[in-house]
Amino acid sequence: MNTIFLKLFGSVLFLFLIVLFPLGFVVQQIFSTYNESHLQEETAELAQQQADLLPLLDERRLGLLVDALSENTAREIALAGSNGEIETSSGVEEFSPAGLGAEGTYQDEASGREYYYAEAEAVSNSFDVTSVYVFSPKHLLGGSMNELLLALIWAGTGSILLALGFTFIAARRLTSPLRSMEKAARQMATGNLNVQVPASSKDELGSLARSMNELARDLKQFRNTRREFLSNVSHELRTPLSYVQGYSRALKEGWYRSEEEKQQYVHLIHDESHRMTRLINDVFELSKMEEDRFPLAWELVQIENIAEAAVQKIKPQARQKGIDVSFDAEPALPAAAADPMRVEQIFSNILQNAVTYTQEGHIDVKLSRQDKQIWCRFSDTGTGIDEEHLPYIFERFYRTDKSRSRAHGGSGLGLAIARELTELHHGSISVQSRAGQGTSFLIQFPVAEEEEE
Repeated sequence: MNTIFLKLFGSVLFLFLIVLFPLGFVVQQIFSTYNESHLQEETAELAQQQADLLPLLDERRLGLLVDALSENTAREIALAGSNGEIETSSGVEEFSPAGLGAEGTYQDEASGREYYYAEAEAVSNSFDVTSVYVFSPKHLLGGSMNELLLALIWAGTGSILLALGFTFIAARRLTSPLRSMEKAARQMATGNLNVQVPASSKDELGSLARSMNELARDLKQFRNTRREFLSNVSHELRTPLSYVQGYSRALKEGWYRSEEEKQQYVHLIHDESHRMTRLINDVFELSKMEEDRFPLAWELVQIENIAEAAVQKIKPQARQKGIDVSFDAEPALPAAAADPMRVEQIFSNILQNAVTYTQEGHIDVKLSRQDKQIWCRFSDTGTGIDEEHLPYIFERFYRTDKSRSRAHGGSGLGLAIARELTELHHGSISVQSRAGQGTSFLIQFPVAEEEEE
């Protein structure tokens, strides 16, 4: 099974083995070199000891020395006289010191064994022995090396078993969250957006799990919003379409009693078709804004001039309802980089809402500068908005009172468009309101930088 667990497990184990085997080889070589050097030193020391003992021995004891060294230490000894010939030897046959150095290796042709040998000069004695040669068989290294090799094998086997256990546990712990995420992703792909991935850790895996949970929530919200959006669009189009179909049929069939009633039907058809056109245009503009396909005609503008123009345009409608509209702007406000037509659209949408939901009282528009921003505050004494609705009023088609809102007309997209346009201008929009006490919108635009000017 080609899983990330097996890949991770195999990779870690492979890396461990890559490190373990070369390390074992290096250790074996170090010990081998050490043992060889130690054996050579030991052979040289033993040769010197035997040479120092010669003055203390008689002829009988000399033979015992040679035999005892061979029997008790598994080493061989040879004594050379002043003529360079071997006087006596414990087991090294046909040994000739001629041409040999003070120490080195020697192979006995008779037995085929290899030796490390060392020479020590003998002090004055009665045996005419001038040199003592001690031979240490190389096979003495084999026992210690076999023990070392066995120890390395056991240590390596134990290390591999520990590595297997550690790697297995670590791989399971690392891949368990990934398996949970993979399972959750499959469920999300099938439409189950209620799935939650455990996110207990604070590392990258925990962050990824929390991101997946947020993604699931966003997708769920998007799906609900899309469903509601389609429902709202169909409803908003169905109402004017039913009017258009009904009154156009009335005109076609001649179901009117006078010319005045006929003109009334024509005006209703015109108004409802205009309403549909405005709705479609608003939806189209919103979709372009959200997909970053909404070009703005940037230029340096005076925000107070645009706001005053929007106020002047809304005043006749407000005057018909007996609403007073005031405008106040700080002198010498700085310029801002903006699209004047779209900024006026923002202000018009806010003011239109204010007039629509204000039955009496006043609407105040105030502009001021705060640090590097221009603050535009729109306050009214209208019906206000309940606190529970405030987080959602900038969503498409969201209505705090659906029955009353539909009676006022409109596409239900004015505030959503205002927010999107404000953000495209690198600004922000917020709202404060209390039911029965009016509403206040605050729009903030950044002041133009010097290089923009």
